[in-house]
Amino acid sequence: MRKLYKCRVCGYVVGRKDSPDICPACGVKGKIFEEYESPISRKRRIVLELNIHSVIVHLPIAFVSSMFLISVLRIIGFINDRSVFMGMLRAIVLILPCVAIFATIAGIFDGKLRFKRINTPHLKKKLVLACFFIFVSISLFVIQYFFDLHQSTYNIVVLIYSIVLLGIATPLGLIGGRLLDSKVRG
Repeated sequence: MRKLYKCRVCGYVVGRKDSPDICPACGVKGKIFEEYESPISRKRRIVLELNIHSVIVHLPIAFVSSMFLISVLRIIGFINDRSVFMGMLRAIVLILPCVAIFATIAGIFDGKLRFKRINTPHLKKKLVLACFFIFVSISLFVIQYFFDLHQSTYNIVVLIYSIVLLGIATPLGLIGGRLLDSKVRG
């Protein structure tokens, strides 16, 4: 049966049969670990350890970063309008709103699971920013599919939108990072 061990230096918790030789997080010798009893139920901890939201939230960030990079490379002339990258860019703009919605839903689920509510100040900020991210990504989708823009204009629009989306994603990530340091209520 797996026991939980907690590093006394950094607080990292690991589930194993016996104490690890080295802390995977901070690298101190394993003798610093102590047995730990989690304040949350085993069933809830198993779901939390899946890190569903953390995994899903990286997809929109990867998409937006790719949009930015492809737009810059097109504007400076490294790729042409008929390149496979331009097809990828259009596909990313098509898929991004759906991925952002799924990441937001996963965030709501994760917040409810971790904190048993989503009306805390940080979670409210994250929800507002996530809704704004969804709105901006949907508006880019509308521009792409309902307006006939010249290719060079389209590239500039996508570049501007990707910068805005990265600007929204940055505080989302910063708040999320702070929430990882918080204690989960029992």
